[in-house]
Amino acid sequence: MAIQKQAASKPKRHLVCISLRESTKVKLDELRLSENTIFVFTSDNGGLHVPEGGHERVTHNTPFRAGKGYTYEGGQRVPLIVRWPGHIPEGRVIDTPVNNIDWIPTLMELAGAPMPSGLDGVSFANGLTGGTIPERKLFWHFPHYTNQGGRPSGAVRDGKWIMVEYYDEQKTELYNLSTDISEQQDQAEQYPDRVAAMWAALDGWRRENDVQYNTSNPSCDEKKYKRLYVDVDASTFDPLVADEAGWARMQTWRREMNEAIRTK
Repeated sequence: MAIQKQAASKPKRHLVCISLRESTKVKLDELRLSENTIFVFTSDNGGLHVPEGGHERVTHNTPFRAGKGYTYEGGQRVPLIVRWPGHIPEGRVIDTPVNNIDWIPTLMELAGAPMPSGLDGVSFANGLTGGTIPERKLFWHFPHYTNQGGRPSGAVRDGKWIMVEYYDEQKTELYNLSTDISEQQDQAEQYPDRVAAMWAALDGWRRENDVQYNTSNPSCDEKKYKRLYVDVDASTFDPLVADEAGWARMQTWRREMNEAIRTK
């Protein structure tokens, strides 16, 4: 995300982004700033769902598929709670999805600060303060492999539909999130026209943003790639329901992945 510098003119309110801890909340209470501070609770990605970093048992994102390092819902759908007494209604739930790149323009608008040009996101300040958030297509570009088992891919969300495109093979998947939140029933073959339209929108967005595309790696170890990314599809691992045999397979996979990415 490209972060733009704030314009030189003074904003109507101070705009300061902090990582909130309990000590911060206590201090804000002491300074009597809690009622005039916007609190945002969110995450940069979904929870880690596979063993990693010495942790044999981690979290899960069930019913969402996969987790950190994937363009499935488990990797992209994150919590979002906002508090601003007197401005943002309490207890309100908004179903319209937004993107974390929308936070810069949103906070700028809420703070009454001048809006820079060239921002990637779109302000949803009106929705937070009681209005509506217009639905729009959301796009993701994730052009690399991950040690969580994720592969280069892109995704586009359009209403209830999400399309995932793999970059290392000619493969697209289509899911109806209103009936299949766990992304288990690929409907790409049933709706080829929808896939084509969503792919065109995703490709247009990539070209508009001049993204980096993948190129072939002549040094790729095809056997190792197949063992770690194809023979084991870590996106289908669900820690919530996995049995001991399933956990043992994933822990073996983790050891092999660690060895494969170890720097000499």
